[in-house]
Amino acid sequence: MARTHVSLTLAAAKTAAGIFAARILASLFFAAILATGFGLASPAQAAGCDAADATPVEIDHVTEDLDIVLKDERSVRLAGVKALAKGEAEQGRAQDGELASFVTQAVAAKPVSLRLSSPVADRWGRVAGDVFVDGRHLQSLVTQAGLAVARPDDLRGPCWEAVKAAETQARRANAGVWARQDVILPASDGVKLSGRDGLFILASGQVRHVSRGKGSPGKGRSYVDFGARGVNALFLTIDAKALTRMEKLGFKLEQLNDRKILVRGVVLSGKSPHMVIDDVDAIEFWD
Repeated sequence: MARTHVSLTLAAAKTAAGIFAARILASLFFAAILATGFGLASPAQAAGCDAADATPVEIDHVTEDLDIVLKDERSVRLAGVKALAKGEAEQGRAQDGELASFVTQAVAAKPVSLRLSSPVADRWGRVAGDVFVDGRHLQSLVTQAGLAVARPDDLRGPCWEAVKAAETQARRANAGVWARQDVILPASDGVKLSGRDGLFILASGQVRHVSRGKGSPGKGRSYVDFGARGVNALFLTIDAKALTRMEKLGFKLEQLNDRKILVRGVVLSGKSPHMVIDDVDAIEFWD
């Protein structure tokens, strides 16, 4: 019995040491990003993503949802990025701590400026915009650290390409959330997806069926199914106006048939979980 107790104690100590070491490495990684920027984006990708026309502001605090609360009491939603819904409880707590630590380091004793995407506040009283810390784009830094992902269903601004480039780097480096096994959920698992109702997620799977909306031009809704009829799996809806806009950018609905794709957006529950798609960057070929 004593040997068992000692073994469990040693195992716990090793686990604690591993967690501590991982946090130290994460802190060093985040510090390196803040110090160097890691060549965040090429000049072409970052064109226009600068603080030239941004207004100086002072940050009061940052929420767990990545909202920036200013000292003038305005609340700013970081345009173009989203912190993913938490996975397992322990992973969620660790991510919260890393996110808070990263943002705190980023804004500490550095000039901060804001460029609004729109002066109109959302229903929660937040305005959307790009935040720059010492001239560097905060959304891109947070995304490159793997603490947030690109959110395409948003106000498209001049920093969007920089955010996408930052996510690409994070994925290649398995940084932050990209090191988690549950970062991308299976589109075929309707039960698990329904448990994320109302949350922004990433999901991937094989497209089983595509149905283009019928009716007069500009009307009707198209569907993309990840499961056969009657199967509890994710499906996508695209309204006619969104589809027209996407197809003008080169998107072709029928090309999704039998392809494995990655989708991102807010999952909604019902008879089966579904996601409303209204941006071409919300769908990515994954095969």
